[in-house]
Amino acid sequence: MMNFNLTPSIFLPSVEIKLYVGNLSWGTEEGALRELFEEYGKVIDCYIPVDKETGQHRGFAFVTMDPDDALRAADETDGYELDGRILRVNEAQPKGSGRRQSNYNDGYDGGDAYDEGYNESGDWSDAY
Repeated sequence: MMNFNLTPSIFLPSVEIKLYVGNLSWGTEEGALRELFEEYGKVIDCYIPVDKETGQHRGFAFVTMDPDDALRAADETDGYELDGRILRVNEAQPKGSGRRQSNYNDGYDGGDAYDEGYNESGDWSDAY
């Protein structure tokens, strides 16, 4: 009889949920967004894509959290007013999942992994 004393976390990858945060004010800073979501748990990543030509953020963001924290944060912040805008928060969906509402980002060929993989409707592609 073999007796293994192994910690499950060694073998199971960490599960994270990436939230799409839409309808951001142009003035919203990453720090303010991170602070809002940290009220619901640890923020693993917070990213606001920026237009390469203008340097202006694109009006949406992605916040990655542990599943329980992310679900609670999405429930509590969807409809929340931040910097004068009502946030739209939901789980980011794979690109081409049918949730896409516009073709605005079809031709965008951003330079980093986030911009190549995400668009303004919260979709992500296999590129990331």
